Amino acid sequence: MRLTVKILYLFLILLGYSGTSAAQKFYEAEDVKNAQVKFFIVDSPEKADLHFCIIYDAKEITKPGVMMEVETPKEADITLIFVDEEKDADIKVWLVDTPAEVKWVNESKKKLLTVGGLK
Repeated sequence: MRLTVKILYLFLILLGYSGTSAAQKFYEAEDVKNAQVKFFIVDSPEKADLHFCIIYDAKEITKPGVMMEVETPKEADITLIFVDEEKDADIKVWLVDTPAEVKWVNESKKKLLTVGGLK
């Protein structure tokens, strides 16, 4: 009986980690109607709702804003598009170089990227 409980516990832990590693995979939509979230890249960090970065290894995804682009919508947790006009955006973003620099400036926008258990 104890071995079964340990195996179940280990399975739940691994399931949790697998969800975390995939939480911020995004697919860039071709048009606005297919996007779940619209990003606008601002011209200074002070104007951003979110400082985000794009990484290339899913293991680095630890929080919303640390994002990895994927090739198909099926692989993605969220579909987004970068818009040309600030007024059309759901989230104003500033691109940073490292996951350590990622942060929310406007916490009220956080709900738009809370996926896969990451908040």
